[in-house]
Amino acid sequence: MGWMETMIRSSDELVVGIPNTHLSGQRVYNLSRTPRSQVKQSLRISYNDADKIPELLEAIKERIKEACPKLIPDGLSAYWQNYEDDHLAVVVDCHFTIKPTGDEYWRNRQKMLEAIYRAVRETGVHFEKAVKS
Repeated sequence: MGWMETMIRSSDELVVGIPNTHLSGQRVYNLSRTPRSQVKQSLRISYNDADKIPELLEAIKERIKEACPKLIPDGLSAYWQNYEDDHLAVVVDCHFTIKPTGDEYWRNRQKMLEAIYRAVRETGVHFEKAVKS
């Protein structure tokens, strides 16, 4: 921390100078000292597949448990969140015993996303594309 600015290293190893006036009154977290991470993923599911959502949620949970050994017990939820204009909103929220930085985090995140995709394929559910307004 200098007189005028503080140098902060981001999770991608980029060093950025932030004026101290922007930091006053702000909380700064050192993610490298955080022992756990969270990955939250929103899915856009077609209305045509509404009846398949309960099966999809169970399949997602099973595939993530198989693929991600660092999953915290009871740290996984998958739920139907909302009805939207053009899709059904589903959210998958996982907590892991992995720091939220570095290669291990990104490899684990990819395993989780691949597990979700396998569950979607297995249940025959279709993603809904975003509609641009």
